[in-house]
Amino acid sequence: MQTIPTQYITAISACQSCVIMCNTCSDDMIGMESHDNRELMARCIRLCRDCADICSLAANWMSRSSPLSIHIGQFCAEVCNACAEACEQHAPHHKLCGPCAEECRRCVAVCLEMAGAAQPQSQDRRQHAA
Repeated sequence: MQTIPTQYITAISACQSCVIMCNTCSDDMIGMESHDNRELMARCIRLCRDCADICSLAANWMSRSSPLSIHIGQFCAEVCNACAEACEQHAPHHKLCGPCAEECRRCVAVCLEMAGAAQPQSQDRRQHAA
């Protein structure tokens, strides 16, 4: 039985928390009255949904110690960063965007840390697989 590395467990937890926050934030915005910047709200909803999807996928891959976990963790951080930026811009119009941006920023940090800590292990696995 394969043991999940500690840095993966931390990243899985951060990703799962981010999924919940992004889904909650986007769902709440869908029912929200529109304000003067509809494009920003639509962008924020889309990025929250994208972020929730990639975080869920990243958590799944890390939970099975996929050899591609580093790559999906890096991409997850990129998407979370884009979502955080949109939510920070939209925060004055929506009460959940501030907390969502914070959760996304936390996920960025943890996923990048996981990717950096896991890199030597991943290279070792690829060498043994060859």
